[in-house]
Amino acid sequence: MFLNSKKQNTAKIHTKRGFTLIEMIIAVSLFVVVMVISMGALLSMIDANRKAQALRTVMDNLNFAVENVTREMRVGFDYHCGTFGDFDDPRDCPLGGDTIIAFKDSEGELLIFKFEDGRIKKSENEGESFLSITAPEITIDMNDSRFFVLGSQSGDMLQPKVLMVVRGTAGLTDKVQTTFNLQTTASQRLLDI
Repeated sequence: MFLNSKKQNTAKIHTKRGFTLIEMIIAVSLFVVVMVISMGALLSMIDANRKAQALRTVMDNLNFAVENVTREMRVGFDYHCGTFGDFDDPRDCPLGGDTIIAFKDSEGELLIFKFEDGRIKKSENEGESFLSITAPEITIDMNDSRFFVLGSQSGDMLQPKVLMVVRGTAGLTDKVQTTFNLQTTASQRLLDI
């Protein structure tokens, strides 16, 4: 009887089946592969998010600079496009445009904006010194960025308006750079028809 009892226990041990070493290795390997792929995707998403936030900051700066110029032009008067002549005398440049515009602000002070060295620059002291109003991460294309002025002369039956075209690239590195093409028009608020 004692012998029979031992055989039955042995039989029971063999009927319980567990994981083999190979099955465990395959399961762990599969888990590791899935985790490595998931971590790679997560890190890529974090990197893309960081780049998108940096680019958004740069584009917000550009938007602010263009809006600032437009707002100043809208309330200004006596637009002078280009470097020819006296900045106090209104001057159109409808064909080809120019990289510099001068006008009097709402208080009658001369403001000058220009595209120079890949930046938008502003002078509040009649051109003695200029400050960049765009971030260093923004590069303005000097060949394609222009101011166009139409109707600046008094009595020409046209309301003065300025078209500002800005083209360039924005981004911290070549990997993140994007090109932009902005265009905005500002019409003088003071009636001049």
